[in-house]
Amino acid sequence: MAQNMISMTSVHPTADTINASKQELAIRYPILRQFNIVTNNYSYGDFDAKNKDQRFVSGRIRTLRTSSFFNTPAVQWGGNSLSATIFYTYTSVELKDNINYLPEPQVRPLTTDKSTIDLALNYSRSDSIFGRPIVYSLIANFISDKLNTVRRFNFNGSFSLPLIRKRNTSLSVGALLLIDPSSPTPVVPIINYYHKFASSGIELIVDLPTGINLKKQAFKNAWVCIGSNQNSYATFYKSNKGLLNGKASYNTIEVRNGLLFEYLFAKKLILGLGGGINGTLSSRVFNDGEDFSSATVISKNKAVPYAGLSLSLLPF
Repeated sequence: MAQNMISMTSVHPTADTINASKQELAIRYPILRQFNIVTNNYSYGDFDAKNKDQRFVSGRIRTLRTSSFFNTPAVQWGGNSLSATIFYTYTSVELKDNINYLPEPQVRPLTTDKSTIDLALNYSRSDSIFGRPIVYSLIANFISDKLNTVRRFNFNGSFSLPLIRKRNTSLSVGALLLIDPSSPTPVVPIINYYHKFASSGIELIVDLPTGINLKKQAFKNAWVCIGSNQNSYATFYKSNKGLLNGKASYNTIEVRNGLLFEYLFAKKLILGLGGGINGTLSSRVFNDGEDFSSATVISKNKAVPYAGLSLSLLPF
């Protein structure tokens, strides 16, 4: 998942295939790259929103989003690792063709431009239990729309058990605890499975809860990937009227299903071009003090086409 849910950077390195370099792992798992920036343009789609089980507005919504992250080099001692990830997301949302079903509140056509900043501190420890390896991880997320204040604090803890570590196959399982009121569930299973088929060169990458992908090297320094990947986003608002009375946040959980082409055009730089269909699993507005089940606004957003362009820097 993306910025305001969890960071998976502490899970992969120990639980992956043997003899894989940092560069190989970063090509396989984009979250392990040093830096990444991606712009996704989503088409207009229909939405239908309820306020406390009352239908109150429908219309069309269009989103343009630019997301980036930077992973600091990890400080390692013994079996411990400490690092930080800085996320930045710019989101432009446009509403049009609105139909209001209640006298109040009234939602007018509008365009909003919002920025979100997230600092994730990642700690992991490699250990053993009953003679088998285990990876413990703790992630603290500080999320805001300004540099001088924190709008949300999330704390995540996980463990991962590497079960298979071969040259072309790996498997690890575990669980993730989410201390986050915007999360639909407090516990999420972790399944990380990798297999490279020798005959075709196709790589199967199961990286739950983030995604499932098939990847193949098309030619030297170029890869084609098809799959389904989950992301979550938060934008913050402040208002003195209507539903957004005081501080509020708009949260979405989205699944992008599509094709991605990546090309390593310099020693450490990867250019990506992708597109497909983006579906919204959850779209909710939270006032302060509300959790996933008590959100002020719950919206159903139809799936829409999207196109994206990305640039990544592999680890040094």
